[in-house]
Amino acid sequence: MNTELTVESEASDIIDALKEQASTLLASVLTEPLTDFSVTSLGNFPYYWQNPNNLQFNATTYGWISSALTAGAAPVTLDEPFTNVFIEALSKVVYKLSTADQAALNAAQKAATDQQFALLKLWTSIYGPVAASGKQQPIDIIMSTIATTWAKPATDLYTIQQSKNLHKLLNLTPASGQPVLPVFANYLNALGSSISLQNATTMNAGYLSTALSNVQSATADNGGMLLDDSATVYHPAFAVSTPLADIINGLSATSNKIELNMTINRTSESELKINIEGGASFEIPIASFLTLSVDGSASYFSDTIATSSNTVSVKMTFTGVTLVNYGPTAFSMATGLNWSWMKPITDAIKNGSKDISGFAFSPKPNIDFSEGGPFSFLTGVAISNYPSVVITVESDSYESIEKTIEQTVSLGVSFLGIPLGGGSESTYSHDASSSSSSSTVTITLNPPPSMVAGTNESSTGWVLGAETSYPGAVQSNFQIAVGLGYPAYQLYQDNTGATYCSAKKQKSHAEGAKFVKACLKAHAGTSCNGKPWIADNQAGTIWP
Repeated sequence: MNTELTVESEASDIIDALKEQASTLLASVLTEPLTDFSVTSLGNFPYYWQNPNNLQFNATTYGWISSALTAGAAPVTLDEPFTNVFIEALSKVVYKLSTADQAALNAAQKAATDQQFALLKLWTSIYGPVAASGKQQPIDIIMSTIATTWAKPATDLYTIQQSKNLHKLLNLTPASGQPVLPVFANYLNALGSSISLQNATTMNAGYLSTALSNVQSATADNGGMLLDDSATVYHPAFAVSTPLADIINGLSATSNKIELNMTINRTSESELKINIEGGASFEIPIASFLTLSVDGSASYFSDTIATSSNTVSVKMTFTGVTLVNYGPTAFSMATGLNWSWMKPITDAIKNGSKDISGFAFSPKPNIDFSEGGPFSFLTGVAISNYPSVVITVESDSYESIEKTIEQTVSLGVSFLGIPLGGGSESTYSHDASSSSSSSTVTITLNPPPSMVAGTNESSTGWVLGAETSYPGAVQSNFQIAVGLGYPAYQLYQDNTGATYCSAKKQKSHAEGAKFVKACLKAHAGTSCNGKPWIADNQAGTIWP
């Protein structure tokens, strides 16, 4: 079992409180609503994405930003690489024609049999035989190769057929390919008006094959990227769109902060009751909340501070709140570089089993594309510097506590199971002061200067919330809505007019309004205040 995951699941109210404050502070720059995020074995966010020693992309950052989300986890957590589930989905996508369109193309191809045979024969005599792939026949592979690699920028069959100057259009044709051009042109001309159908099947199958190959076997030639842990191993490209200088400047703006004020009450031998100022009250195992390691003992907070006879408050300050955005690098049909091509997958979800020309699954992958499923990734995180902590204890033993803290050479602290000091609990500075008039001792814990806007590849920022992407979810949810089935998703509008379905903001208010109307057409109403639909007959109004 992942201990950190369990700890943070128990502390979901604290995670939510941090996310809400970060959402307010970053409202002007958020493109998606922040979601509660729980740290797992990958740790907090390694924001220093470019290794200053060799200028390569930080492998630790790559592992973070390339991860999919754990299905059904709340708060959301990172799981296996997103490319795994993407490959599973894209490998099942084909481009198919409707029955009527396929019949029309078959007739055109039959009429052009002689020209097709001539092209295949000439190509084989020059370059050798072409083997069929899972998605393409030899003739399709030949035509796709010519359109995408013999022209810069890449072109398509329709443009080639209509071209007045084939040599100018196919400007990268090798010398050995010059005899192929007139034979190729004859075949395209023989297809006549059906060229658009041939173009759609050939080019889309070629693009699918290229994008899939790029993500399965990344190289320098197809847009793959090197990381700072190897000079030879390439990976499918992801990119951080926030400049490193902006991240450092954001973390350096320590006045841009959020505070979490909590009062602590001991309720049992192993649990505390936490009251968040202006927020929730809940119980949590002591070790899952906060630990202080004093003179080698990790139970000082539990045994001496958070006792039933003491009154305890904890104030945590997270400075330098800033947003970092990133994501997979989009596949380019013009260059054949990179890999992230969501349209075939989302179109296949939308098209289902309909008899139409377009992308379809064959066979349908065993993937949950809905919001909360594994076909997902983060597009950004709200981060801060690691927190400073002020613990105020009203106790008959306040003088003893003060003396112990002052005499401790190395004091370790962890919060929500996470060591406050990167991989070590002992890097925080500590201080204690007391007041005899109130019988209180105040313990102050601060991160070292190197952890405030740190500038090396091991620097990490505390994650306050995350922006999520479920590329296949909006389309499938919309189909459910227009199909008159009720979806158990949140549906509401905020006071700026942005429309939401669950935690996912629609691309625009206009698109969201269409979605709302479709849902309202399906049923009498939807719940207010962002609560989910739970029944066919539920009524209500959209907030506000």
